Amino acid sequence: MPRQPNTRRRSALRKGGYAALEAVGMVITALAAQAVIRGVLNPDAEPLWGILDRVPGGLTGQMILLGLIALIAMVAGGWAHTRKEPATQRAGDPRGIRDQGTT
Repeated sequence: MPRQPNTRRRSALRKGGYAALEAVGMVITALAAQAVIRGVLNPDAEPLWGILDRVPGGLTGQMILLGLIALIAMVAGGWAHTRKEPATQRAGDPRGIRDQGTT
């Protein structure tokens, strides 16, 4: 008889992966957004220590690229946040409502 995969372990790995993607998304969003704000307020400073010097379009191109990176990281982190299964029931979750049986 073939062995059944351990779904509990697989689920825990998925939750950990989603949590890691959420954390990475939050960190990248924070760093990219900070670099955009710093670049707008101080146009003479090089965003991210000159890493983006080869981006075409000068400072405007660099700010657009950083904004897109922040947006993609924010979407990825939000997607991972919604994919995680909560440990507790959330308020307003229809799956958490149980019929009390007051018949």
